[in-house]
Amino acid sequence: MKLSPSDKALLITVFGASFLVLVFFFLGVKPYQGEIAEEFIEIPVITQNLEEPEKETKTPVQQRTRISNRAYNSSELSKALQEEDEIRKAIAQRQQSSVENLNERTNNQLNALQEAREAALEEKKKEVQAAIEAREDARDIKKKSAYRQSTVSYNLVGRTAIALPNPVYTCDAFGKVVINITVNDKGVIVKKTFNKNASTSANGCLIDQAMKYLNRAYFDKGTKATQLGSVTFDFQG
Repeated sequence: MKLSPSDKALLITVFGASFLVLVFFFLGVKPYQGEIAEEFIEIPVITQNLEEPEKETKTPVQQRTRISNRAYNSSELSKALQEEDEIRKAIAQRQQSSVENLNERTNNQLNALQEAREAALEEKKKEVQAAIEAREDARDIKKKSAYRQSTVSYNLVGRTAIALPNPVYTCDAFGKVVINITVNDKGVIVKKTFNKNASTSANGCLIDQAMKYLNRAYFDKGTKATQLGSVTFDFQG
């Protein structure tokens, strides 16, 4: 009978497979040799470090000791930081105190300079005002020729009159009027009183005229805080 190509291929495949099965079977079965041969199986060597578990198996006492050491070190660090913070605060307070003291001294010096400047300006203002008033008084004397004239003198040891105008008056009286004065170190009259015993007239109009003109008078500077003296007005009839 004739076999087709497909039948031939099938037979070849079946015979080939059967042959391979027989070969593997005979290779796997060994004859008994009296003793079973020992077969060694190679076990891979583990190279992992076996000392590491010992670190995790420390006793509770050792663990407490380590924890205690860490707590002690933290306390020392906290104490050191606290001391450093206190030192920093002390330095800052000292610097702040120095700045405040410097500011206070500077303010005191500025205030002193300001007061001195104001006093000098006030004194200069008074001098200028007195000079202006003296000039106006001189003009008034010339214009008011009908007014009566007077002479004036003063007694103030070691001092010189800067402004002491001769008053003109319209009183219906005449005589000498003496005024006791108190002058400060700047030359300003700070007190005036009528000296009845040294005067030859107690006329109220004459006394008022003398007091009024003394408001415009002032003297040069002196070394004493206050100094006593007198001014005499001789009102001519």
